[in-house]
Amino acid sequence: MEVARKTSLIGKLVEHFSQRIEQDQLAQGSRLPSIRAAATSFEVSTFTVVQAYDRLVALGYVEARKGDGFFVARTSSAVERQRRDTPLSDVHWLLDDAFHPDASALQPGAGGLPHDWLDEPGLLRAMRSLGRANGPVSDYGEPRGNAKLRAWIQRYLDERGVPAHQEQIILTHGASQALNMVVQTLLKPGDCVLVDDPGYINLMSNLRDKSVEIVGVPWTPQGPNVTKLAELLAHHRPKAFFTNPFLHNPTGASYTPAVAHRVLQLADIYDCWIVEDDVCEQLTDDHQAPLAAMDGLQRVIHIGSFSKILASSLRVGYITAQSSVSEALLHYKMSTGLYSSQLTEHLAMQMLNDGSHRKRCERLRARLLTAQHEARIELQRLGWTCWASLAPTPYLWVGDGSEDFDPVALTRRGLSRNILLAPGRIFRPSLQATPWLRLNVSHANTPSLWRFLAESSR
Repeated sequence: MEVARKTSLIGKLVEHFSQRIEQDQLAQGSRLPSIRAAATSFEVSTFTVVQAYDRLVALGYVEARKGDGFFVARTSSAVERQRRDTPLSDVHWLLDDAFHPDASALQPGAGGLPHDWLDEPGLLRAMRSLGRANGPVSDYGEPRGNAKLRAWIQRYLDERGVPAHQEQIILTHGASQALNMVVQTLLKPGDCVLVDDPGYINLMSNLRDKSVEIVGVPWTPQGPNVTKLAELLAHHRPKAFFTNPFLHNPTGASYTPAVAHRVLQLADIYDCWIVEDDVCEQLTDDHQAPLAAMDGLQRVIHIGSFSKILASSLRVGYITAQSSVSEALLHYKMSTGLYSSQLTEHLAMQMLNDGSHRKRCERLRARLLTAQHEARIELQRLGWTCWASLAPTPYLWVGDGSEDFDPVALTRRGLSRNILLAPGRIFRPSLQATPWLRLNVSHANTPSLWRFLAESSR
């Protein structure tokens, strides 16, 4: 018997409109209720309606027309066939569960680390230390963020070869805010951008909100397919390429040096910004230079975060770019949210300076490598394939190697056992089908998961 799922308000709205469209109760080309009208009718916030409409756009059921609203899309026969082959209920709840996981479920498809993998005792010590500190912590802080933390980041980037000055570094509410700042500052509706395919779910949602054209760059175990990247750059002339080059989410792969050099060369030829999402940078090989170092921070916009290392709840990230771009990003930050959190920035600074940060990173790297190794042994016993090589990352991109493998169907069966998986299609720009899924090894050390996968592989 299938376990009942908690469907979010967004998911319920998506289901309502998509079912009406599939049942021809809403004709192609007809206009959906305005955001305010829908919010009033369904007794939800306008934010909820916007998110639901954006998901309908992503699923191909609705199209957004600038200044006019949202309309039922005029679909091709190919899209109609895809809908018949993969029912809507098999797609929108995947997105819904990805953003709203059930806390009681086993979550090998999760994006983050379990709380006991991070330094919760260190965070508590930092909180106690901050409580004894002299000086104000309740005011707004500084526009660019805490100066001492920015100085720490500047020294860290300098060690990695990134020539950033303190005034070019802006602290953010995690890497997600930094990505959104770039989207809102550099792009306008109708612009074309390239993204990793597969890639980061939240980024694609932000790009859809901006009504830009999203084109996926296929990945290989060595990074993006540079031959395809060259073709896409020549054809689309995109404004930017958003990429997660090292310990990539969701595949766990990383750019090789040759791929990194070629990506930067192509970006220069076609005058394209590179937005480097390097949230796992403190877990990477010390000898691996970020794209921003190789480029000299000329056309690379570099984003980092402390949430993956210190604590998931400690939403502290940063962004750095050439001075003109940095000033534009700062203006957007101030005009939309004023300051980032001085309190969390102080806590991050306390943890970074407590004398244990280097060992903290080493322990986490070692634990991830061990978990990866153990998960690979179990997958090998099942006859499954791991897409990328061993690395200190939570993510494995895995499949059973057969042509008829259906990760969506496997995920549906997993829900009946209260096991939440992450089929690969939710990481793709247009939710295209793929025979891969993301496995988070930090949530995989449980016999019930491997029993379920073994039973499903028979």
